[in-house]
Amino acid sequence: TEGLPDSYGSGTRLSNLRSNFDDGVTVEFWLKKAAFNNTLTEKEVVLDVWNNYTASGPHYGRLTIELSSSVTDSFRVTAQSSSGADPATGFFDETIGTNLDLIDDQWRHYAISLKNVGSSIETKLYVTGTLNETKTLGTNIGEVTGSLIANIGALRTSPSGTLYDGVSMEGYGKLSGSLDEFRYWKKRRTDEQIKQNWFR
Repeated sequence: TEGLPDSYGSGTRLSNLRSNFDDGVTVEFWLKKAAFNNTLTEKEVVLDVWNNYTASGPHYGRLTIELSSSVTDSFRVTAQSSSGADPATGFFDETIGTNLDLIDDQWRHYAISLKNVGSSIETKLYVTGTLNETKTLGTNIGEVTGSLIANIGALRTSPSGTLYDGVSMEGYGKLSGSLDEFRYWKKRRTDEQIKQNWFR
């Protein structure tokens, strides 16, 4: 750290999966998918970030991005957090995106951003740098704390609100498709930043 400011590297390190929705979170990736195979799974996971607490507990936190064979023109997103003894707030399994063709076997760039705005979470989806849809969902949530771990292309654990709460379902919901240049940002990327940089 010689020659660097005193504050550099001193108490400034944050988790690479930090999920503070006051600052926002943005997930970007290229996706190519040809079809769904319902005999294997009805939902396929792009990203699942979890903080190692059960959904019925007081500290649960989750961010999940999925595809569903029942709604093939949008993504499904979950963003939840609990604080103390309160139940999880945020939103669960909501759709974002309109008139998408997610299974046309073509490479496309997608970006999903989430940020607390007022009492809700403003969620945006971009396709090849262009804003596709903005939705105001659920209730705003605090920072997800704890030991954050993530899977790309499969679940980390069972989805909240299921009969399998607390049961390990790690590896379920496998993505059948191709991902490239996956990026997780610890802030909301602006419309301009995404438009100017999606291809590089």
